[in-house]
Amino acid sequence: MTRPILSVLLAVACVFATEATIRVRVRNGDTGQWLAGVQVKAGERVLFTDKDGEVFIPAVVGRRLILMTTMDGFFAATDTIAAATADARLVLKLYGTRPRTAFGFVKDGSTGKRLANASVRVRGNATTARTDSTGMYTIPFPPGDRELIASLLGFRGFPRRLSVRAGDTLSVDLPLYDTSLAVGEVAGRVEVQGFGAAIGASVTVEGTRLGTASDRNGDYIITGVPIGVHRLVFTYAGCRKAMRVVAVQPWQSQVLNVQLVQRLPTVSR
Repeated sequence: MTRPILSVLLAVACVFATEATIRVRVRNGDTGQWLAGVQVKAGERVLFTDKDGEVFIPAVVGRRLILMTTMDGFFAATDTIAAATADARLVLKLYGTRPRTAFGFVKDGSTGKRLANASVRVRGNATTARTDSTGMYTIPFPPGDRELIASLLGFRGFPRRLSVRAGDTLSVDLPLYDTSLAVGEVAGRVEVQGFGAAIGASVTVEGTRLGTASDRNGDYIITGVPIGVHRLVFTYAGCRKAMRVVAVQPWQSQVLNVQLVQRLPTVSR
């Protein structure tokens, strides 16, 4: 029994000792152009990208490498990668403006458990991050309004539309739900009639424990709402309580905007 087991272990060791070449391309994260002359430090090796923004880095399959990319006029960046195959490819980005970052946790929306090895990406962008053993992710975020998407085998979630200003670091948790569930999402904006955004307004789904508070823009999102017809309750200091009915569809996001009316001051006699 010992010899077969030893053979298997040696075979596994040989697989992980396989030499690999990581093809890395570096682009301008603000304009999308490939960058020539970028210094890429991988361990003790210092390499530079060619005219096409490309550099080839020797590696070992399965082992992690820390890549440090620097270039005059750009903010330095550090990335950790592992060659999954003998011919791995990777696109890195450098930003001339102050880099933007989104970070947070990917969680099971039903239990709150943090999910490791979930994929997080920005729609329309090549950058992808994976959550660590604690379910945490960190990902560079391009300028403008973009959608942040988390995914994991057996789970499904809803895109998050974000706008991250230059230099901002935005904390966003991304819930995922078991694909066997039938849930939806309700999102919108709460305003006070004649005054604009209602910051910190309470939004709850009647008859459930689901609820949230509107953010600094008056926006709110409630995910994991069971499919069917629900009544949402909106409350805000100094305003009349409002109720709205919404039909939640499976794996769809329903938009429900509300304008609250101020209470009339009571007149004492």
